Amino acid sequence: MEWMYNFISSGEINKHQLSKADVTDADLLDLIATIETADATALLDLSEGIVACGYTGPLTCERKEDILSAVVLHSCVRILPMLQQMCKGLELYGLHKMVKQNQPLFQPLFVPGHFTKPDADFLTMALLPVLSEVGSVKRQRESRIVNYLQDFIQSLEEEEVSSGRESRGEDDNKKVDETEDRTKENAEQDQITISSLMQWLTGQGHVPITSAQREKFKIHIEFDHDCQLQYGEHNLCYPLVNACSCTVTLPTRHLGTYTEFLEIMRQAVSNSR
Repeated sequence: MEWMYNFISSGEINKHQLSKADVTDADLLDLIATIETADATALLDLSEGIVACGYTGPLTCERKEDILSAVVLHSCVRILPMLQQMCKGLELYGLHKMVKQNQPLFQPLFVPGHFTKPDADFLTMALLPVLSEVGSVKRQRESRIVNYLQDFIQSLEEEEVSSGRESRGEDDNKKVDETEDRTKENAEQDQITISSLMQWLTGQGHVPITSAQREKFKIHIEFDHDCQLQYGEHNLCYPLVNACSCTVTLPTRHLGTYTEFLEIMRQAVSNSR
């Protein structure tokens, strides 16, 4: 919630930023809902709960906005001690001072929704394959698989665009039955996106925040040509991901065609959720 970050970074609460969306307490949410639909008599019946939230003005329908603002403010003030403890913890290593000095820079770390989603171009440019000697058979296999991966990333972006168009089109049509709704929800949950692929590869599904981090951000692509020696006779190998080092190792023996690549990659990403 943005008001919480503003308090952490400035020590102040801007009442004009607060809304009922900032209320998390179930009882207070019920009180707000009741106040919104209450008439003059019902408001008087709610006086005990309203006064407990710090409102001392007249209980009339004309003052509903003031009453609701008091309830919302009361909800937020209740968690100030926790935010103050958080500020105290951030003082370790001088982090709180840095937050106050660089409010816009640190905001994405505290407020959801401020991260930039990666696109196909960003993810493709971040790939850093570790290739074998030029002209070798291994190099040819590795180059082919890198092309598969780039095509796969591009196809994910096209699927996202297509899915977005279908969703917008359905908003204009009549509602489908519940079975179709559930089928669609399951399909959306299983869908692999650029963000979910990046999350699988690196542990984060968003573009690095600072320009310095973006410049250094690379996904190392390594290749395993000898999985049969390590694991014996087998029919299937999945890519091995090390998110801490942003490295993925691809088993070349099982990725001979684009169809095989797609099947294994989709299974690997989906089954890791």
